[in-house]
Amino acid sequence: MTPAAPADARREAFGEALDRVAALAGGFADAAAGAADQDPHLAQPVAACPGWTVRDLVDHLAGIHRWAAAALGAEHAPRLEGRPETEAPVGWYRASAAHLVAVLRAAGPDAPAWTLWGERTASFWARRQVHELAVHTFDLLDALGRADAWSIPEDLALDGIREVLEGFYPRQVRLGRSGGLPGVVCFAVTHDDGRPAEALVTPAVAGSGGDQALLGTVEGPAAELYLGLWGRRPLPGAPEDLAAALRDAHLAP
Repeated sequence: MTPAAPADARREAFGEALDRVAALAGGFADAAAGAADQDPHLAQPVAACPGWTVRDLVDHLAGIHRWAAAALGAEHAPRLEGRPETEAPVGWYRASAAHLVAVLRAAGPDAPAWTLWGERTASFWARRQVHELAVHTFDLLDALGRADAWSIPEDLALDGIREVLEGFYPRQVRLGRSGGLPGVVCFAVTHDDGRPAEALVTPAVAGSGGDQALLGTVEGPAAELYLGLWGRRPLPGAPEDLAAALRDAHLAP
């Protein structure tokens, strides 16, 4: 079989990411609608986002979807759009997610866009919104007492770990939100059955002030490391001093 050309592979990856966005958005909206059936005010607290209710979470994610869509063709960060008072939260969320997917599909992977880092094309936002949804779906299910229902494919969790280490962490340092780690940390990702999958190391970040001594290794399944890097669960098997160093470094927002 002839390997796909780079442009074809890029379009295929973009399409797969958008399919995931659509599927995750549908699951998020359905869970939010179920929560609204139990509490029309969506007042359940969200543990990972102190001070937020489920209503705030739904509004936030809808706004981020519209913000990402507005980044297409932009040279600077777009303005966040809030939910109109006349719109119900879940209905506004569904419309916002559908708008995002439609705009990205119409644009294609190589359309110019403002991005948080790296290549300034629409493909960035397809990938980023998959992870925005994956993390906030966990937040929603956790708020509803259903965290055990959350799952993520291994390849997606691995990609999300890379996104934090290669994208968000350097950005956090660049923006002055993190002083950086005083060395490097190895994330030894395993398959669910314990077999080694991949080893990922925090990059050398300019301005972090640290040398490149190995601080330690954190080992565990991709999904657990993914949630740990986003502060949703403790990092599996990390000694307390290493866990504290990672928390203090604020690798992700």
